[in-house]
Amino acid sequence: MKMIMIVFRSSLEADLLAVLDRLGVDAFSRLPEVHGTGASGEAMHAFPSPAFNSMILVALEDPEAERLTEALREYRDRGAARQQGAHIPLRVFLLPCTQAV
Repeated sequence: MKMIMIVFRSSLEADLLAVLDRLGVDAFSRLPEVHGTGASGEAMHAFPSPAFNSMILVALEDPEAERLTEALREYRDRGAARQQGAHIPLRVFLLPCTQAV
């Protein structure tokens, strides 16, 4: 089992929820306002950085985790192509996951 941690600029949320829906992923946790800094710049939701990130956590068996990861990669690549190679503020991390309770 894998925990997929999807960190993204909040403006991408509707698109990413649509990806989850299309793949039939109906169990996940949403963290709507995550603050931090990284390759996409600051996301502190404060002046002078009004943007903020969001996070979605999804626990899936390995084959489904692979399908979701690939769909997210394709989403990112299509977005970058539409914007002539612009950076898409989306990161996906896979973590080992064991349900304890």
